[in-house]
Amino acid sequence: MGPFPELFSSFSIDGLRLKNRIVMAAMGNNLSHPQGIVSDQAIAYYRERARGGVGLIITEACPVSLAGRHRGQSICIHDDSFVPGLKRLTNAVHEQGSGIAVQLHHAGRLAYPKISGELPLAPSPIPRAPGLMPPKELDCEEIQEIVDQFGIAARRAKAAGFDAVEIHGAHGYLIHQFLSPRTNQRKDEYGGSPQNRARFALKVLQKVREEAGDFFPVIFRVSVREFIPGGYSLEESADLAAELERSGASVLHISGGTTESIPGLSHVIPPMEFPEAYHIPLASVVKKKAALPLIAVGRLGNPVVAEEVLRAGQADLIALGRPLLSDPFWPVKAARGETHRIRHCVACNYCIWRLTQQEKITCFQNASVAHEEEYRIQAVEKRKKVLVIGGGPAGLEAARVAQKRGHRVTLLEKSSALGGQLRLAHIPPHKQNLAKTLEWLIQEVKLEGVGIGLNQDWKAEEIAREKPDSVIAATGALPIRPGNFMAPNVLTAWDVLGGKETGKDVLIVGGGMVGAETAEFLRQKGCQVTVIEMTETLASDMEVTTRELLLERMKSQGISVRLSTRVERIHNGGVLVSFRGEEKWLEAETIVLALGSQSERNIVKELEGKVPQVLAVGDCVEPRRAKEAIHEGFLAALKI
Repeated sequence: MGPFPELFSSFSIDGLRLKNRIVMAAMGNNLSHPQGIVSDQAIAYYRERARGGVGLIITEACPVSLAGRHRGQSICIHDDSFVPGLKRLTNAVHEQGSGIAVQLHHAGRLAYPKISGELPLAPSPIPRAPGLMPPKELDCEEIQEIVDQFGIAARRAKAAGFDAVEIHGAHGYLIHQFLSPRTNQRKDEYGGSPQNRARFALKVLQKVREEAGDFFPVIFRVSVREFIPGGYSLEESADLAAELERSGASVLHISGGTTESIPGLSHVIPPMEFPEAYHIPLASVVKKKAALPLIAVGRLGNPVVAEEVLRAGQADLIALGRPLLSDPFWPVKAARGETHRIRHCVACNYCIWRLTQQEKITCFQNASVAHEEEYRIQAVEKRKKVLVIGGGPAGLEAARVAQKRGHRVTLLEKSSALGGQLRLAHIPPHKQNLAKTLEWLIQEVKLEGVGIGLNQDWKAEEIAREKPDSVIAATGALPIRPGNFMAPNVLTAWDVLGGKETGKDVLIVGGGMVGAETAEFLRQKGCQVTVIEMTETLASDMEVTTRELLLERMKSQGISVRLSTRVERIHNGGVLVSFRGEEKWLEAETIVLALGSQSERNIVKELEGKVPQVLAVGDCVEPRRAKEAIHEGFLAALKI
C-alpha cells in the first residue's frame, strides 16, 4: 500500500470506474482553433495530464450554443461538426488510461458578442458592470431552447466518447445567473423564490440526464457560496443540493464565488494568501441535505492535505487545476511517495492572468505548458560541457534541464546563496508560497547532479580557460538608483527586503508591484509608509486578483499613496515631488527606491568570440518577471 491509500483507491460513478480519486478540474486554456475545433495543441495538453496519472479529466467549459460562448479559443460542442475532433481528444486521453468528461456551459450575460454576433442572454436585463449594455432577457421559449441545447450537447458528448459530462452551474455563468437573486429579478416561474430560481438548473439537469441515460455520470458544479452581497444563502445551497440529487445528478462539484467581480474571482481561484483546502467548509453545507459523492476543489495541491480530506469523509474526489499545470505528473509522483519531487503550484495566478489577456495558458514555473510536444526534455546525442553563470531562477532552471538532458553542467554563483531575486520575492506578506519555487529549483539541480560553486565571480578569461562548449549567462539585474537620488538615508527595496533596517517614517519611490509589496512589508513592521507613483495606477504590473487584494489591505492598513506624482530629486533626506505642476518637499527618515532594475550583462559582451556558444537568459537580457527568467532558462537548455 502506498503513502496515500485513499487518494489512490479506485472509485465508481454510475458505472464509470476511476483508477484514483484525482480529477483534473475544468480550466480555460485558449489552445483550440478560433472556430471551436479541437487542436493538436489542446490534445497534447490534455494527453500530458492523462500521462501524469490523473483519474478523470474535465475539459474546459464547452459552450452548448454559439450565443453562450465566452472565449474565442475554447473547444465547442454546439454542433455535430465538432464531434470528430472531440473523438480524437477522448481517444488520446483513453490511450493513457484516464477518463474524460466534458464541461457543458453557457456563459449567459458573460458571453462575448464579438464571438456570437448576438446580444448576451440572461435571466434579467442587468448589465455585468455599470455602463455596459444590458443583456437580452430570455423569454420562456428561449429558456426551453437552451435547456434542449444542453441535452443535445450531452448526446454529442456520448457520441464523441466522453465518459461523463459536467454541467457548469457555478461562477456567475448562465445557470448561476438564474440561481442568484443578484442577477435574477424575474417575476415569472423562473424568478422570485429559491425554488423558482432553481427551476432552470433542474430542467437542464433533467434534460441532460434524459439524453445521457441512467448509466452515464452527470456531474453538477455549483458555487455553494457567492461571496458577494446580495447572493443566495448557504441554506438555499443545501436545499439546491438535495434537489439536484433528486433530479439525477451523479456527483456534485463543490466550488464558490463568481467571476463577475474581482473579489468574487479570488474565491473561484484562490490566490496564495488564501488557506489550503479553501472550499472544504462549503462541502459540509451540502452534506447536511445531500448524500451524493462530492468533488472538492480549491488549494488542494498538497497530497497530504488531499489525503486528509478524503480520510475525514469531507469529499470523495479531489479536483486539481493549477497544480496540474505546474506539474502534470503530480499523481505519479504522489503515488510513488516522491512528494518532494512535485513542482508545487504556488497559487500566483499567473496562468489566470494570461487567460484574462486572451493569451494561451501557461505556468510561470513550467515552460512546457501549451508546448507539451515541442518542449519535451530529451536526452542529447553528444554530451557537452556547460557553464551556467548566475544562480537565480533562470540559471537554476537552465542548469536543471541541461543536466537532465545529459550534459555536464556547472553552476557558478557570485553570492553565498542560490536564488537571485526569488530570495527576496517571498519576503513580503502573503508571498511566502514563492519560497516553494526556489526550494524546488535548488533541490532539483542538486538531485540531477549539477556542480555548484558559490562565491564564484569568474571573469571572462577564467571562463574561457575552462573551455566550455556552451555558456548560459544568467547574471540577472541590479536595482536602478539614479545619480540624483543619492542621500545617506536612501535604500533600495532590495536592501529593505534583504534585511536592512529603516526609520519609522518611510517614503517609497515607485509604486509598481515591488514598491507596493515593500510598503505592506514595512507597514507590518510598524512603519508609517507613503508610496509615490508617477502613473495613475498602483501596482499595475500585478495579476488582477492578487493586486485587488493587496490594494484593499494597503487601504485598510493606512498606507498613503500619491499617484500621478513625479519625484524630481532627493536631497538632504527629503524628496522634491511635482503634482499637476506644483512642487512640494516631502520629508522622511528613510527613502526607499523601487524604480525597477537594469540588466547586468557585461559577461555576455566579454565572452563573445571566446567560447563556442553564449546564451543569455532572464533579467540580463531585459528585466522582467520570474516567468520569463524560468522559461528562457528552460529553452536555452533545450538549444544545447
